[in-house]
Amino acid sequence: MSQRMHQWTFERPRAPALGLMLALGLWLLVGCQGQVAAPESRPIVWAEVDGPITATTRDYLTRVLNTARRHHAQVAIVRLNTPGGTLDATEIIIQRMRASPVPVVVYVTPEGAMAGSAGALIVLAGHRAYMAPATVIGAATPIGVSGQDLDPTLKAKTTNILAALARALAEPRGLQAQAAAARMVTEAHALTAAEALEVGLIDGILPDEAALLRELDGQTIATQHATVTLRTERAPQITVKPLLVERVLALLTNPNLVLLLLSVGVQLILIELSSPGGWFAGFLGSLFLILAIYGLGFLPVNWTGLLLLGLAFVLFVLEVKKAAHGLMALAGAGTFVFGALLLFNTPLALPGQRLTWWWALAVGLVMAGLTGAAMRLVWRAREVPVLTGAQATARLVGRTGWARTDIQPGLRGGTVYLQGELWSARLARGARPIRAGEPVRVVAVQGMYLIVRPVDERGKFEVRG
Repeated sequence: MSQRMHQWTFERPRAPALGLMLALGLWLLVGCQGQVAAPESRPIVWAEVDGPITATTRDYLTRVLNTARRHHAQVAIVRLNTPGGTLDATEIIIQRMRASPVPVVVYVTPEGAMAGSAGALIVLAGHRAYMAPATVIGAATPIGVSGQDLDPTLKAKTTNILAALARALAEPRGLQAQAAAARMVTEAHALTAAEALEVGLIDGILPDEAALLRELDGQTIATQHATVTLRTERAPQITVKPLLVERVLALLTNPNLVLLLLSVGVQLILIELSSPGGWFAGFLGSLFLILAIYGLGFLPVNWTGLLLLGLAFVLFVLEVKKAAHGLMALAGAGTFVFGALLLFNTPLALPGQRLTWWWALAVGLVMAGLTGAAMRLVWRAREVPVLTGAQATARLVGRTGWARTDIQPGLRGGTVYLQGELWSARLARGARPIRAGEPVRVVAVQGMYLIVRPVDERGKFEVRG
């Protein structure tokens, strides 16, 4: 009994304090929950993917998701218009979207846009998916990076893996959606927005972003981390734009730009090889070729077209070397245009990946024109009489250059730079010493030495004997 009384009297004074602590904790918990449960004060993050899915797209969307998490956004919305892209970049994008604590909504827009190939899987990976009218989704059959068919065994393995991935992503949408998702991979099946909605691949068809925000308002979306109720009506909005380097790399998936870089790069390298000694033309040409090869990696190309382009460049070089009176230049221009059109306009090329014929013609004519300009320079060089011995050195008298070293009186002399060449030089009798960097004028030639004086001096000078 006494022990019980002791225990009771020991615990009793703590009860009010414990109750106060519980009340305070409950108040803080409710307050914190109230703060988190006010999504209208949390921003909406917007992103836009318009072009092939590449490593650059992967890095951009990763930055978008990091921005959404850092700003405690209630939702990230990706506007999508893509013909497809690389499998490795797509897999990483899907993984990061599904692991994002911020819900991701994918919206295929504007009208006429597509979520082709890899883009279809990205749509399925979104926590919500919507499409604008007159848009399409599907045709996700795997092909090689250059548009060629895969080896049958590799194609079967890749197709089965992607079909299973598509079914897994569409699993929350029901059996009909799973079957349609699998057919997009195994049969290259494509669906309109209405057809995709009918089988449950998407959540709705909406005409614009305003309608999308109205549709999302009040929806509850579950991620791997939490369940979020969206309040989009008055929420602040953040648009994450691609960085300059991301925009430049994205442009390299345009076949018109790739062709230009390829052509200019080859021309600059040919210039470097024909007149060695500099470095800028060779460096710039190599850089352009590297960028062109990077772009070719994301485009469906016909390698026969690339061989024809190589033949055209050979014809241009032969025209300069052999002076075929323009015949090889014209043949090279025709081969170039035909090869360029064949290079990019494969049956697998989508509208955004096709080369326009007028651009191929324009670049071909420019290449022929540059070859013609090089031919004129060659012909002019051939018309100049070759001077040797005293004739050549006599032409140097009266020319100006500049001293590379100090030139003192005496037989030792120094060196001067004249007409792109280094010469040994001595002072004319009576001339003052010349310092390195000063302009000089040639007054005579004596054996292998130029006799020089400072340009700023006047009068007659004797030639040292």
